[in-house]
Amino acid sequence: MNQSINQIKDSLLAGQPIVQIVSFEEKRIEGFLKKLCQQTLKTLNIYTWESHNGLSRNDSMIPDSKEPAVALDIALAANEAAFFVFKDLNSRLRHSPGLIRKIRECYLHFKNSKKFLFLLSPDDYLPTTLKKEIDIINFELPDYEELENLCAKFLESMEKAGIQVQLSGEEKRNFVTAVQGLTLDEAYKAYMKSFQGQQRIHIGLIEKIHLEKKQLILKENVLEFLSPALTLADMGGLDKLKDWLMKRKKAFSKEAREFGLDKPKGILTMGVTGCGKSLASKIIATLWNLPLFRMDMNLVYSGIAGAPEEVFARSLKTMDSVAPAVLWIDEIESGISDKQTDGSSSRILGYFLTWMQEHTSEIFIAATANRIDLLPAELLRRGRFDQIFFIDLPTRKEREEIFTIHLTKRDNDLSQYNIPQLAQITKNWSGSEIEQVIISGMYEAFAENRKLNEDDLFVIFGNSVPLATTMEEQIKKVRSWAHNRAVRASTDKEY
Repeated sequence: MNQSINQIKDSLLAGQPIVQIVSFEEKRIEGFLKKLCQQTLKTLNIYTWESHNGLSRNDSMIPDSKEPAVALDIALAANEAAFFVFKDLNSRLRHSPGLIRKIRECYLHFKNSKKFLFLLSPDDYLPTTLKKEIDIINFELPDYEELENLCAKFLESMEKAGIQVQLSGEEKRNFVTAVQGLTLDEAYKAYMKSFQGQQRIHIGLIEKIHLEKKQLILKENVLEFLSPALTLADMGGLDKLKDWLMKRKKAFSKEAREFGLDKPKGILTMGVTGCGKSLASKIIATLWNLPLFRMDMNLVYSGIAGAPEEVFARSLKTMDSVAPAVLWIDEIESGISDKQTDGSSSRILGYFLTWMQEHTSEIFIAATANRIDLLPAELLRRGRFDQIFFIDLPTRKEREEIFTIHLTKRDNDLSQYNIPQLAQITKNWSGSEIEQVIISGMYEAFAENRKLNEDDLFVIFGNSVPLATTMEEQIKKVRSWAHNRAVRASTDKEY
């Protein structure tokens, strides 16, 4: 049962005659109120007022009732048990003391009667003089069961139209999860756009639903929607991290909740630059079939969208509205730190800590950090993140995997390369450095109109100094910090 319905029921049972319901979903709420009217009043007497048509009773128009004061007078004069649903009234209350007085009269007259007034509005504005009399209920977005029914109807209609539905049970659940965070109308449009004109329904169409969530994010300048087409096969090594992610692949499913599992909060990956922290964040979204959004902390502090703390808070609320999703905060220490002295930083830190502890939306935080020592201890304490992983420079075996991945991705014949030898001579090279060497070598080969060969790579290796050499002291410091504080992302330790 939707919790909002229970809240409305509790208000009615307590004798609360006026309830404001905050939501964009008028049609959906009207459907709930019709059922509620039958349950509580044993009748279907529902009056509905809107500014364009005026007052209607059970869909029959009442003449000369466009003026809200007139419509409220009709409600006051009614002698029957009824629900009175007013849709466009809240905006008029800002500049009409007369209407405010009329609603106060309704409160006094309806109390201890079987008449109830519902104010439907997309915002929670109420004049101060009415806030004591009126209950305000933020109507929840559709729950899993509602969205599951919607998805089932769509798939059934596709099959009746002769379209193949090639989805496993888990993939169907992924389609339901994908529209969580949308209104029922938004979910309907997302399915329409995804399925329309298709000859078969397959899991790849879920990306179109993720694009619908992108539309909700566009209003926030500091949030960016990403479409990474990356899988675990694109990440060399890091077997412990991969195993952790695989075991949580169904973390946001209905089955996980029924099993008694809490929703995962997030992970913090820290370690050496260029070793796969950002790549891991992108892969989470692909692996779990969730949309990925990146928060740019530099834009948060730039001021282009408003005061930093207000922008940050608004962005997290926006993320709540598009859940489930992955929120990637890259180099989190640059924006959320206790080493900064300005007031905005401390307020952002405080808000973020509270949000991480209290939020109930299915948002998974994928945070990365290079300078873990800059992060406040309270952010790192157990319970904020599900796990803190340390990603070190790749081991010899992992470097072999990295060479294999990047050479194969660029259509090179692996039989022409001594992969173990390449891995051996690149000790202390990061994954991104190895990738860039291969790219540089391919440019050299391309300029000479030939294929890449090992000699191209050897020349570049000989003329390059890895970051681990120039930043040796900093890497030692990071390794020392992580020794007893983080879980190694790799089992292998042979460098």
